[in-house]
Amino acid sequence: MNAAAKTSNRLIDSLKAASRLFESQGVAYALLGGMAANLYRREARATQDVDFGIKASAAETVAIVDAFAQAGWTAELRIDKAEALRLAHHDLPRIDLLIAGTPFEENAIARAVSLTIDDHELAIVTVEDLIVYKLIAGRARDYEAVAAILDAVAQVDSSYVMGWLEQFELSDRWEKAQEEVRLLAEDE
Repeated sequence: MNAAAKTSNRLIDSLKAASRLFESQGVAYALLGGMAANLYRREARATQDVDFGIKASAAETVAIVDAFAQAGWTAELRIDKAEALRLAHHDLPRIDLLIAGTPFEENAIARAVSLTIDDHELAIVTVEDLIVYKLIAGRARDYEAVAAILDAVAQVDSSYVMGWLEQFELSDRWEKAQEEVRLLAEDE
């Protein structure tokens, strides 16, 4: 097995471990970030971690951290992001948790769809919500991911995406993403 396959399998192990813990705690969650993007695009890109959004009260967050600790994970608060936790394990890739703090984040988790990976069912954000997350982040790699997703997915509810981007006063990012799609098409 090559290094990429080992990394991918380990990421899936982290993904499954986390979703089981969320479900055991009764916490609403959804896969997002690079792994979610890879599931919507044609060609996967390298990612080193698993990202989840969770909807949890302070008490539920403490219970989640305790459940992860009992399973061998350590948690640290990420000060570079609001309401984010980084979970580390000596045998598995890290997990980043974004605790829903906006109506958009809560809505994205509530709208999550079911996906089965290796006979394991879990929740993943919709393609539209993932696009909004990526465009809010607004890094070069996020625009590239959105372009690859738009190139691969047959239909995207652009009015839904624009509605949220307008609320965040980031409407111009949709046009920039569309330009990235045009550039991607020219390169093919």
